Amino acid sequence: MLYAIIPAAGIGSRMRSSVPKQYLPLCGSTVLLHSIRALLALPDVARLVIALNPVDPWWPQTRGELSDRELQRIVTCEGGAERWQSVQAALQLISQQSQQNDWVLVHDAVRPCVREQDLRALLDYCGAAGASTSGALLATPVSDTLKRAAVDGSVQDTVDRSQLWAACTPQMFRVGELLAALNQCAQSGITVTDESSAIESAGGAGGAGGKVQLIPCHKDNIKITYPEDLQLAEWILQARLPSSVFSAGA
Repeated sequence: MLYAIIPAAGIGSRMRSSVPKQYLPLCGSTVLLHSIRALLALPDVARLVIALNPVDPWWPQTRGELSDRELQRIVTCEGGAERWQSVQAALQLISQQSQQNDWVLVHDAVRPCVREQDLRALLDYCGAAGASTSGALLATPVSDTLKRAAVDGSVQDTVDRSQLWAACTPQMFRVGELLAALNQCAQSGITVTDESSAIESAGGAGGAGGKVQLIPCHKDNIKITYPEDLQLAEWILQARLPSSVFSAGA
């Protein structure tokens, strides 16, 4: 069975907005709603868990735009101060009804432009690889020239980008293995910024070392972090879909 998680408890201070970035308006709805519907478009997803801030006053508005059919596949839980804590809380909820070897997709709340064909590529890889992989993540090869900065802000050196990739989401792992990896990192005081880094730090199932595969995705799978990203996301969605899709309850 396939589950999905959206950690949506963050504040997003870099947007310089009083409203968390996942709730900012985007094409007639909210950023979060587009991210939710991107995952629910996959019939394989049996349950989507959204981790929310315990004092979130914005969720009811987004929830009100979802249809009853969509809401049947959604549950919420209380998220944490850090992203990994929100994912951990959602996994603990999922683990109460799932098998250890069930797969789970973890997707950023602020990646509303992920393409279905990229989601399918991720699912197809993990389904075909089976036990030979710990999981996979969508990613894009780094194309810009990278500079390492010195303390004073000057260029220290140029970084070889030939083997560098920018990690995106969703990232897909086994429920039991990902939860164990996050628990192990928490106990060891290891800071992780995404699910793959937890698996890498924990060394895979049983500490044996797990293979995490990079799955190329389109560069328009952007993460909304800064104010200008919101306009870019709007352009991407408007160019891709008819305007009628953005109406509430579509």
